[in-house]
Amino acid sequence: MNDIIFYLQTHSSALDLTDPSSPRIFVEKIAASHYLKLAEFLQSTIEVVQFNLSRQRDLTSFEISAVEEQWSDVQAWERRIGEYKDDLEAIMLQLRTPFENPNPNHIEDWRDSTTDYQFLYLRFKEIGQRAQNLNGSTAALASLTGSRQAFKEQELSLEATERSIREAKSVKALTIMGAVFIPLAYTAALLSMSDPYRPGSELFWVYFVISFPLIGLIVLGYYTLELGYTDGKMHWSFLTAVRSIKKKFK
Repeated sequence: MNDIIFYLQTHSSALDLTDPSSPRIFVEKIAASHYLKLAEFLQSTIEVVQFNLSRQRDLTSFEISAVEEQWSDVQAWERRIGEYKDDLEAIMLQLRTPFENPNPNHIEDWRDSTTDYQFLYLRFKEIGQRAQNLNGSTAALASLTGSRQAFKEQELSLEATERSIREAKSVKALTIMGAVFIPLAYTAALLSMSDPYRPGSELFWVYFVISFPLIGLIVLGYYTLELGYTDGKMHWSFLTAVRSIKKKFK
């Protein structure tokens, strides 16, 4: 309202005051200027986003949360552009302005707003198309970012699996060592009950005769239990263990 009062006070000489509808020219021009500013703002905002997405060699700087926020912003821009187009269509219908491409050669008087609103309508259609293309680009970026994050999680999972395998191998080594030393300790405790079996005595050789077969028996039992699952079965099978042992010693 203040804009209309200003133009009536300072530029009333440009109007035909004998025509009561002549002040409408200022209203049409002010509204057209308002939508022109909105179009420039939306176009510059979209260009900034497109510039940030272009010529990127590495997309690791884009976090999934930031991409989702940007996608939401693009949805808001598309909604606003649609609303502005609807408003322009309503104005053009009231002014009886044809929905055609603007032709500057048809401008005969600055008071004619037909070309102005045709240009604005065409501009908002172009901005809407750019926003739609940006929406697709943002969705593709979200997919790439999500895939990269899933790949990182998979790498972490593989590292955790490798650590588990190393720990399992360490436990296996300790188990084998225990399987070796348990018979030795048991035999030593058994033979320590009488003097002839002490180190240096004449029957000390009995210690080795008993210990080594026990070690072989325990190792064989260990591998029998372990190899009973090598065919991918959930339950242990003696036949599977026997076949696996035969394969190992062939």
